[in-house]
Amino acid sequence: EDPDQPRRSFDEQKLEELAESVRQHGVLQPIVLRQATEEGRYVIVMGARRYRAAKRAGLRDIPAFIHAVGSTDRYVQMIENIQRDDLDAPEIAAFVADRLEQGDNQSDISRKLGKPRDWVSRYASVQSMPEFLQSKLAGSSIRAVYELYQAWREQPHAVETLCAAQESFTDAHARQLARKIRSEVRGAPADGEGPPGAQAGRSPIASPVALRPSERDGVTAIAEKPLNSLVDRNARMSPSLTIRVRHQDRMGCLLIDRLASRGSRHAVLLIDGTEEAEEVPASTVTIEEILFA
Repeated sequence: EDPDQPRRSFDEQKLEELAESVRQHGVLQPIVLRQATEEGRYVIVMGARRYRAAKRAGLRDIPAFIHAVGSTDRYVQMIENIQRDDLDAPEIAAFVADRLEQGDNQSDISRKLGKPRDWVSRYASVQSMPEFLQSKLAGSSIRAVYELYQAWREQPHAVETLCAAQESFTDAHARQLARKIRSEVRGAPADGEGPPGAQAGRSPIASPVALRPSERDGVTAIAEKPLNSLVDRNARMSPSLTIRVRHQDRMGCLLIDRLASRGSRHAVLLIDGTEEAEEVPASTVTIEEILFA
């Protein structure tokens, strides 16, 4: 077997069921081999589970194809396992981390696997997650854990406490909890408080504008509405919106609670797997997904 194959674990019950099927009907689909470095020996590219089941069933010979594959071996194996839905999230994350370490970027991985970039981005983030979140992948989907990870980056203690009290999360529940945590973090600050970005010079509604009489027609209600109520409403609404974006070959979130210091033609992003926000030209950002509470 290939020691570097994507699959790291085999479900014993499913393996025994497959072995029983092999005893009754034989191996119906050939495994795929490639030439090993040692002459006369071969490495399994696809079919490790069938091979193990055949051994359990007592077979000495099974059908196989010899396939000439090169540096794309890892992707061939991965695609086959993904199509069969045979891998768990930590195994996929380990593969993505290995490919990134070998020099592929997320765009390369996305293209070679035929998967969306945000799919790759979620798995790429696993290596940056704390251990308690990684352990949740055993009973929760990558999407659910990724939602909690995004919240953990803003409120680590709250998310850790939440995960200590619950074994697994559905996608919808994780999304709801993450947004609730983020809404508590981003609640409207008291007068005179809050980060620098929330001060008058950084907000488009931060300072009232005196209108000439001719300008007041039709806008009196807006102009006279207390400033604090507008800010409060904005703070209440913003946590319910998450905008997933792509910048070059990286996925991240558009930070909608602040303006770029470099002007309105720039956006503030928090790229997946990083800790610091960065400003990039708005024209280089593509919106991939808009999520509402």
